[in-house]
Amino acid sequence: MAQSVGAARGSSRSGNFLLALVVLGAAAACGGGGSGGEPGAVTAQAPQPGADPATGAASSDPDPDRRPNLVLIVADDLGWSDLGAFGGEIPTPNLDALAAGGMMLTQFYANQSCAPTRAMLMSGTDAHRAGLGSLGAPRQGPQAGAPGYEGQLSFRVASMADLLKDAGYHTYMTGKWHLGTTPENSPHARGFERSFVSLTGAAHLGSLSWGGPGLAPYRVDDYEDTFNVGDDFYSTEFYTDQMIDYIDGNHGDGQPFFAFLAYTAPHWPLQAPPESIAKFEGRYDEGYDVLHARRLERAKELGLIPEDFTAEGPPDGEPRWDELDDAERARRARYMEIFAAMVSDLDSYIGEFVDYLDSIGELDNTFILFMSDNGAEGWEISRYQNWVDRCCDNSFDNLGAGDSYVLYGRNWAWAGAPPFRRQKFTAFEGGIRVPAFVNFPGRVPAGTRNDIVGSAMDVLPTFLELAGTEHPGTSYRGQSVHPPHGRSLVPEFTGTGDVDDDEYVIGWELSGNRAIRQGDWKMTWDANAPDGERGWALFNLADDPAEQFDLKASEPEQFAHMVTLWHEYERDNGVIVTSGLNSTD
Repeated sequence: MAQSVGAARGSSRSGNFLLALVVLGAAAACGGGGSGGEPGAVTAQAPQPGADPATGAASSDPDPDRRPNLVLIVADDLGWSDLGAFGGEIPTPNLDALAAGGMMLTQFYANQSCAPTRAMLMSGTDAHRAGLGSLGAPRQGPQAGAPGYEGQLSFRVASMADLLKDAGYHTYMTGKWHLGTTPENSPHARGFERSFVSLTGAAHLGSLSWGGPGLAPYRVDDYEDTFNVGDDFYSTEFYTDQMIDYIDGNHGDGQPFFAFLAYTAPHWPLQAPPESIAKFEGRYDEGYDVLHARRLERAKELGLIPEDFTAEGPPDGEPRWDELDDAERARRARYMEIFAAMVSDLDSYIGEFVDYLDSIGELDNTFILFMSDNGAEGWEISRYQNWVDRCCDNSFDNLGAGDSYVLYGRNWAWAGAPPFRRQKFTAFEGGIRVPAFVNFPGRVPAGTRNDIVGSAMDVLPTFLELAGTEHPGTSYRGQSVHPPHGRSLVPEFTGTGDVDDDEYVIGWELSGNRAIRQGDWKMTWDANAPDGERGWALFNLADDPAEQFDLKASEPEQFAHMVTLWHEYERDNGVIVTSGLNSTD
C-alpha cells in the first residue's frame, strides 16, 4: 500500500529519490542505456503565495533581465468545476490561491482526450499535424499509415522541450507522456534533459496497468528499458518529489528551467491513500443531482455564468439518485469520495511544489500555467469489466486501494462540468473547455480573468516568447516541420496588448466527434447521436455556452460560413473522418 499522505510529510522527497535510484539501478541491470485540510468551501480569492495578503501584490519586484522559469502543470480528466476557483466544493486552496494571484482563463480549450492535447502542447499545432489524429495508430481503414495518424509525436513538428533546451533552459518532465512508447519517441529523444514518465498512463497506487494484463511501463531519462514501480508508489506524490529533485540538482547554475508536471490524477482507476479518502466520507451522500445544482449556483456566485443561466439536464438513460437503492447510493458516493481525495491530494502536492520554488527564491521569477488535458471523464466500468474481473478487488471496503478499479461514470462527470454540456471525447464544451489559469508574480495582474479563446496550441508560442526565443518556422534540424498554429498570449496575460480573437479559428476532431469555432460561433458534430439525427449544429456561445439551441436553420449564412471553415480546417490539417463512435458519416 502506498505511504499515506500524512506520513509522507517531511520525509517523502528523500524516500522517493531513493526509489528512483533503485529504479535506475534496475534499468541499468536490464541492459538499458497532501492532503489539503478539511473538506469545505474555499474562497477563490485567497492570497498569492509569497504575496502581500492585503493587496495580493508580489512580495518583490520582478527582474526584467532574468529569463523566467516556465512551469506547465497538467491535470488528467479534471472537470471544469472541480476546483474551488471554478465553483467546486473540493478543497483546493493552493490552486485557488495561484488562480486568485494570477489570471483565470475562462475560455481555454484542450482536445477531446489526453494524448492529442499533449501533442498540441508540445508542438503548438493541431493534433493531426503532430501525429495524434487518433488515440494510437489505426491498423486499418483510410487513417492507417496516413500522416497525422502515427499515434506518437511526429518529427514533422519541433518539440517545445527541444526548442527551450536549445534556448538554454533546463528541461524536466515527470508524469504521463502518452506520445510514444519507444526510446526514439521518449521524452529524452524530444528534448527533456531529465524525465520520469508513465508511457501511456497508469494506476495511481502501485503498478496496476490501466487497461489490460501486465504492469504499467515507466521510463527514466534515456534508458532504453522500461520498468515497473513498486507497491508503495503514489503517482501524485512521486511526480512532485521527483520534479523537485530535478530542479534542486541544477539550482544555482544560472540557467532557467522548464518543468512539465503531467499528473495522471484524477484519471481512472480512481485510487488514493485511505487517509485521503476518509476526509470525504459522507460528503457526497446527497448525490450527483444535488452536487450539480450546487456547483452551478456557485459558478453564478463567482460570476462565471449569468444568474439566469439554465444548464443541460442529467445524461439520458442514467439513473437519478433517488432511483438507486441504499447500497448502490453508498457505492457511487464512495466513487466520488475517492475522486475528491485525488483532487485534494493533487492540490496539496502542487502546494508543496510552489512552496519549494518559494524556498529557493524562484517563485517570483516563475511563470506557471495550469490546465486540465480534457473535460470530465464519463465512461462506465462496464467498458473494462473483463479486465477488472481478473485484476482487482472491488469490494466496497477496498474501493480506492491499489488493487481496485473504479470509474465514477457519466452522472458524476455531468456534475463535474456545469455549466457545460457533455464530457471527454466529445467536442461539446464539457469535453474540451477546461479549467486553466496563469500565474506570474508582478507581471500577470492578480485577481483577473480573461475570456480570450485560448487553447493548448497557444502554450508553445507563449512559452517561447517568455523565454526570448522563436520557433524555427518550417525547418528544424534539417527537416521540414509545421509552424505553430497557436499564437502567443503573453500580451493578454501581461496587459501589454491584445491578441486577435474574432478571426482566430480553432477546430477539433477525434473518432468522428468534431467542432469548429470562430469568435462566438461554434459548430459541433455529435458522433454519438442516433442514426438519422447525426449532423452539424450551430451555436452562439455568447448567448448559449451550454450549446442547447441549434441555430443552423435561423442563421443560414453563418452556418454556411462555418461549414467552409470546417472544410478548410479538415484540408489544412489532414483530417480523415471515419466511422468512429457509431458515425455513418
